[in-house]
Amino acid sequence: MKKSIKTLEKNRKSILTDNLDYCIECGKPKVNIHEVYEGSYRRRSMENDMCIPLCFEHHKQIHNDYQFALKYKKMCQSKFEETHSREEFLKLFIKNYLDK
Repeated sequence: MKKSIKTLEKNRKSILTDNLDYCIECGKPKVNIHEVYEGSYRRRSMENDMCIPLCFEHHKQIHNDYQFALKYKKMCQSKFEETHSREEFLKLFIKNYLDK
């Protein structure tokens, strides 16, 4: 049985950091925990611990700056592929961000 979105949101983790209290980019207190692969991939991001803490400024930036968002997509894919195959990543997120 799938966990509810509410449960997933409450239990978010990150494969990129152990500390979800401070912005991964600048160290300021986090305002938001952002799912790296958003939209229709939001649930999969949470299920695979692909979330990052962001301050207000960097949360705004990640939504408005494709290259900034791509940086974290690449980091998460790379980290995921340390323990999984490229094929497993592609089954979940369709695109290979490491070749961009």
